[in-house]
Amino acid sequence: MKFEKTLPKSILLIGAGGLGSAVAMALLNSPKEPALEKLVIVDPDHIELSNLHRQLIYTMDDLGSAKADRAADYIDKERPEFKAQPFIQRLDGVEEIAAKADGCGLIIDGSDNYATRFAANDAALQLGIPLIHGAAIGYNGQLMTVIPGHSACLRCLFYGPPATREANCRSEGVIGALVGEVGWLMAIEAVKILWGEGVPLTDRLLTIDSNRQRRHTTHFNRRTGCTGCG
Repeated sequence: MKFEKTLPKSILLIGAGGLGSAVAMALLNSPKEPALEKLVIVDPDHIELSNLHRQLIYTMDDLGSAKADRAADYIDKERPEFKAQPFIQRLDGVEEIAAKADGCGLIIDGSDNYATRFAANDAALQLGIPLIHGAAIGYNGQLMTVIPGHSACLRCLFYGPPATREANCRSEGVIGALVGEVGWLMAIEAVKILWGEGVPLTDRLLTIDSNRQRRHTTHFNRRTGCTGCG
């Protein structure tokens, strides 16, 4: 599926942790110039020592600083022609995300909680702009792209947040190299949309089991009656 709408020039990046920092690094070091002018970066957290093994755009000098601010500084230093706009806040509501994505043509979700992931899905559908979803915890990662009106959404496959206890990197751990892999794959998906070429990972969920070194792609279709896109 090729995305044929006007190519986006601005991106909302939700999360400036492991996935978000990998996405930023990959996009800024792309060998082909994308039509990218602005990155809106939203993250509520501050940099801790335990982050540095997987959040490679930060250093010891950044400890205690807001991730969104330091990510913006990194972008300004590496690619000053891009405008980086940081916000130090948590986004877990549809309207909040839609407001931050106003004027953007793409949402990249590297958040670490179910509420934000599904809200990002719903906001992208509301605005009619693509969403790149990625997640990584422990040895496992996943990735998919949603193009409203053309492909299935996150709720077509998962319906909604699970009722079980939510795992996180602090409780379950995460492999730094896996976070980098998922983040770079998310950047590849973004580049396809920015350039208007390639085959986005739509109607498919890519799962990565780095413990057994297995990659699996699950194919699925838009679900009739889906509360997101149905």
